[in-house]
Amino acid sequence: METLQLIYALLIGMTVGSFLNVVAWRVPRGESIVCPGSRCTSCGKAIKWYDNIPVLSWFILRGRCRNCGARFSIRYALVELLTGLLFAGVFLKFGISWLFVKNAVFVSLLICVVLTDIDHWIILDSVSLGGILIGLAFSLVPGGVGILPSLLSAAGAFSLFFLIRFVSELILKRRPGYTIAPEGHEDVADEFQGGMGWGDIKLAAMLGAFLGPSSTAIALFIAFLTGSITGIAVIITGRNRRIPIPFGPFLALGATVAVFAGKALWWFYLKAGCNL
Repeated sequence: METLQLIYALLIGMTVGSFLNVVAWRVPRGESIVCPGSRCTSCGKAIKWYDNIPVLSWFILRGRCRNCGARFSIRYALVELLTGLLFAGVFLKFGISWLFVKNAVFVSLLICVVLTDIDHWIILDSVSLGGILIGLAFSLVPGGVGILPSLLSAAGAFSLFFLIRFVSELILKRRPGYTIAPEGHEDVADEFQGGMGWGDIKLAAMLGAFLGPSSTAIALFIAFLTGSITGIAVIITGRNRRIPIPFGPFLALGATVAVFAGKALWWFYLKAGCNL
């Protein structure tokens, strides 16, 4: 029975991943996620249900539209597979429970964050602000972190990132135009002069609402660590350091690690500190 439930979790996750692909493609473009149905972005032909099976259809069609032959990025299948694997992992850790539902919703929101931040340099308010409310609601379910810790960690993460933006703005005001907007975003160059985007600030609050104090601390530490390592690496490879790097994916990575190992890492940190 547990094996069957695990397969269900995997399949549900892959289906959710397919939906997240639609959200990440359409919402930033101001399109409806409901109507029209799935269709090829090249020829506009509606995709039949048997050509829209998560992961499997991409390989059957060899990544091409059945009607016009246009290529579909393998990223669609990878997102579906990753979401399915995360759902399966959440099931293995939490079983059939409210915590499974909570963390399945959470990782789905995080995947959406990664997709839109990488493609469009935006984190949708419907994801971050909506996610804060959802996280606060889930704090009340059996096994949840509790409403007060959820509120405090959301407020704390928001305040920390707001402070980072405030200090960064003070520094960058002395060097106007130092940060170069990414290609295609030159018309909103001012949005990249704050050091930390408003989307990241709201996303940090969402992490706090879902994770609670200790796991939020772990998530932010991992995000800053991996972000710093990546920043150093791209500078070494010759990339212009004045061009920013989206931080949402690093926050999503830290939060995902915190879902599966946040408490264990927190207790390891405390134990290591006591032994020093």
